[in-house]
Amino acid sequence: MKLGWQNWFQEKRFAAQWERAKEAAQSTPMADYYNDLLSTDQHLKDAPLVALDFESDGLEENAQLLEAGWAAVEGCAVKLSSARRLRIRAESKLQGSAVVIHRITDDAAAEGQSEQDVLLALLADFKGTAIIAHAAFIEQSFLNAACLRCFGVPFVGRFICTMRLEDRWFPKDRAADGLRLGKLRAQYGLPYYRAHDGLTDALACAELFLAQCARGQAENLLVEDVLMRA
Repeated sequence: MKLGWQNWFQEKRFAAQWERAKEAAQSTPMADYYNDLLSTDQHLKDAPLVALDFESDGLEENAQLLEAGWAAVEGCAVKLSSARRLRIRAESKLQGSAVVIHRITDDAAAEGQSEQDVLLALLADFKGTAIIAHAAFIEQSFLNAACLRCFGVPFVGRFICTMRLEDRWFPKDRAADGLRLGKLRAQYGLPYYRAHDGLTDALACAELFLAQCARGQAENLLVEDVLMRA
């Protein structure tokens, strides 16, 4: 599959953003992350991927992150031995409306690790990978805001969005909530998982991505064929 001119310009823009962030990351804890960038012409089945989900105290870009769940996807399989869930310590009282959704209480959030420590664990596992997420632009904005807060450096990375991929590969008329993670999983015959748990949602997203690739007969696809585009 060849890149269109729009994707070519987008990759050029990404490369410029990456180099600026890499320069800014020198002498910071993010420097090592920017030493390895996944090539877009690598075969997807050989590419290191990581599925990610955050639980947060809202959807605003600067919302408090409360939990991160992630797991590696290698060789068209979810590597369960790599799966991690880390709670992030909240710095202020949580919004009651959000607690109902993620079920993380103030007491539980107070026992989490610092945001900086969790970010360092994430950056170590994200180095040289593409990140899979459902509605990945949210995880992308959360990561960027958190890295700016903790290190003063923006987060630039390759993302695969299962929501946008479904709409791009299999377009059709849908209900307003037809692209939600649970609804798409049901369409693929994947089992129901209780939502709004960082690790469970990351695993659910990874499984959906593998199902999408299987349906799309993606054995010969390259990384560039599945990346999130603006």
